[in-house]
Amino acid sequence: MDKVNLIEWIKNNFIHLSTNSREDSFEDLKDLPDIIGNARVIALGENSHFIKEFCELRHRIIRFLIEKCDFKIHAMEFGFSEGMEVNQWIQDHGSEERRIEDLLNHFPYPFQIRETLKWIRNYNKTSKSSVNFVGIDIPRNGGSLLPTLEILNEFFLSADPEASIFISDIYRIAKNIDGYSTAQSAFFLNQISEEDKHLLTAQINRLVYRLEALAPQHISRYGESKFKTILHLLKSIGYLDYNSHAMNRLISGKGLSGDMGVRDKFMADSVLWHLKENNSKIILVAHNAHIQKLPIQYGDFLSCLPMGQRLANELGDDYIAFGLTSIEGHTAALYPDENYNFGFRIENTKLTKPIEESIEKILDDNQLQNGILSFRDIPRGSNDPKRIRFDSEYIETSVFDAFDGMIQIPISSVSNEIIN
Repeated sequence: MDKVNLIEWIKNNFIHLSTNSREDSFEDLKDLPDIIGNARVIALGENSHFIKEFCELRHRIIRFLIEKCDFKIHAMEFGFSEGMEVNQWIQDHGSEERRIEDLLNHFPYPFQIRETLKWIRNYNKTSKSSVNFVGIDIPRNGGSLLPTLEILNEFFLSADPEASIFISDIYRIAKNIDGYSTAQSAFFLNQISEEDKHLLTAQINRLVYRLEALAPQHISRYGESKFKTILHLLKSIGYLDYNSHAMNRLISGKGLSGDMGVRDKFMADSVLWHLKENNSKIILVAHNAHIQKLPIQYGDFLSCLPMGQRLANELGDDYIAFGLTSIEGHTAALYPDENYNFGFRIENTKLTKPIEESIEKILDDNQLQNGILSFRDIPRGSNDPKRIRFDSEYIETSVFDAFDGMIQIPISSVSNEIIN
């Protein structure tokens, strides 16, 4: 397929958006149901975290999918255990004692994300069927075992007090590596002994094996759903432990190929877990790098087999991934730095014009700056885009294979919470 015919097809199939705000109008989204069909998981990405316009546009699409397409779960790149607490707040219509701001104060989440969660809570007050919020990630963005460990400790105190010989060691070490991100927990590993590093891993594994060994007893007493929840929570701290070591190796220049995919493995398992437990369609919000369906490569180095690849393999056409990207403006560039609050430095970085062979340039060159493009049935050839924005840089990938569609906006900006 030559470039002229590709551009003509794109122009004829590009869905122009009338607004990127949180307005109530859905007229420009009326073709979206035909694109997503009967898919059970719709992923909405972002080429960088902390971008105000991505959050605002997603808010309107999330509303549309809930109100018009019967989606009942809003999943996010957010701790599995912490998500349970947020969902409790969303379903608790009568109490104003807790604020969503208090539940999200461990990370600089944009204001617009909080507003989406508040909208879901208010929607549930009058809707005949509730929408649930769920987390899919390891605890506290990979930074701390404690949010999950507190839930596990409460369970084992009642269900299996003898397991305290494992819990006590895990607690003691976890308190010394208590942070807010994967990067921060990776730096904290340098401050504990090799003996404690190995002991933490060993005791987590022993606790997993013991829980599984006593499964019939726990299921009889607490039910299968409760047991599966506890097992998934327990596995999350094991994945976090490995993920911290993987990031530590990467920062030190000794990263192993594919190692950063362990977190994506857990996130994919979490999405499938929620899909099975709730039997409802899911709106999934995460970084483009997590939702894409092809491996993340930097040259010859395999960084990650992402969540999206695993979900596509498992669900087939029931999984659809829309990347979100922008033409110009600013983005949040992230750099690991142990001297900053969250273990990384965030720089408000001006975007350069889209580069050759990028999906952004193909759309921008043809004045297609604000809208949705489905890649279904798109003609393929040598002019296919091979790059897409990733924070302040680009990654190389077969864009038409990595995503099912792209949502492009003209200008992006970093949220005020980050700038301030």
